Amino acid sequence: MSSIRKWRPSILFRYLFVPTLFLCAIFKSPVFQWLAVITFVIWLLPAIIKAASSLRMESKRKRGEKEIVQITSATGQNAAPEEQDAVPAEASPNNDLFLIRQINFRVTEQLKTTYPAISWLWVKRPPVSEICKGGTWRIRLSNAEPFNFGEVSLTKTGKLSITLLQATSLKDAVAANVGTNDLEEDEIIDRVDVKTWYCNEGAAILSRMIDDLNTQGHRRLMIHENGDAVITASGSEQTVETIRNFPPRLVWDELTKALKDDEITAVVKPEGLLLSW
Repeated sequence: MSSIRKWRPSILFRYLFVPTLFLCAIFKSPVFQWLAVITFVIWLLPAIIKAASSLRMESKRKRGEKEIVQITSATGQNAAPEEQDAVPAEASPNNDLFLIRQINFRVTEQLKTTYPAISWLWVKRPPVSEICKGGTWRIRLSNAEPFNFGEVSLTKTGKLSITLLQATSLKDAVAANVGTNDLEEDEIIDRVDVKTWYCNEGAAILSRMIDDLNTQGHRRLMIHENGDAVITASGSEQTVETIRNFPPRLVWDELTKALKDDEITAVVKPEGLLLSW
């Protein structure tokens, strides 16, 4: 049987079955017909034996795998995939450090797009638990003038944004504000042409008002910074008229010179410009 199993079906077909069929075609005898049937069975027998052997080997393999699974379940050395997925991974210092470094790299990359020489430090480095929840944290900047601080915002989805801040002491802020006001005053003086305003409209307005007040016995007129012209009657101020486009206090000294040429005395007071005639 073992020798027959080693034969190839093609060899049996070539040397047994084909010649037998050839003899049956020449000699129409029952002997040759039975011989052809026996040859066909011999040719088909190795294929049947091979298939049976494969089925037996497959059955042994499945039975062995089943025994291994039963032994593993009994000892508890290997949990089910669902149970493994349900167990959360334990936090480790290496993972925390890796996450912080990734955030640092993203912050640096975003800052350097605007300030290539910038460097920064956390004012208080956030823990990993807060980073996972999202939030906003303060950083200190260098080589990013005029900004010296920033706020790093990180959402739960991982979106990162940075807001640059300029923090300064109150004393420095007041000094800077004084310098700015000086510049603004210089600009106002340069922009306001008192002589042109007085020649074009101011002289006519003031002359008309003074003539009317003079006939009523008034000798003084106060003009506030907002252009309200008032007189004092019965111990209280009364508005006579509001002068539009009245020059600001910064140029009143020059305005007093123009009024003096028209024999009108003007004195700058804290409450406004006092005219007398």
